[in-house]
Amino acid sequence: MKIRHVRVPYSLLELNIPNESKAVYIAIMSFRIGNKKTIKVSMNSIAYIAGLKERRINHHITELCRHNMLSRKQINFGVSAYGCNTYTIQCDEKRFAEIPWCIAYEKQLKASSLIAYCIMKQHTNIKKQDYTCYLSKKELAEFLTCSLNQVDKVKGELKNAGLIICDYNSKKILLAYEQQEKV
Repeated sequence: MKIRHVRVPYSLLELNIPNESKAVYIAIMSFRIGNKKTIKVSMNSIAYIAGLKERRINHHITELCRHNMLSRKQINFGVSAYGCNTYTIQCDEKRFAEIPWCIAYEKQLKASSLIAYCIMKQHTNIKKQDYTCYLSKKELAEFLTCSLNQVDKVKGELKNAGLIICDYNSKKILLAYEQQEKV
């Protein structure tokens, strides 16, 4: 059985925006049908998938629109109520990290851990298919725009979830889930 994947564009990972905004983009992608560029979904549904409060979702979507990742057409059904919104993907999707569906929508993972996994996947050599990336704590902290202590927490969370195998202070990170699925 073929595993379903979510395509996370490198252009999203390279943006200097909060990791929660990137997680909202990934949540919106769960409602995508095939390769269509247009997605129709309610804010409530996005909040549920992203694991964030609904009142913060609008801020993150505005941030994504401001950086030309998405465009939004709001459909209002009253003075302050939202109906379904239609989002159109604006970013370049030619270069992307394919993340297994079960990881992208894992409720136990925080947004920073999900984005860290995407960054690790981006830095693996696809042609070798050894699913190993070599990122120091400092490099990962720069990509995630967080502290070195936060990187340790993120790596610990991914390790506890069985998604990566790494030693403390080692640059070598093995994407265990990806390797396991290919066997």
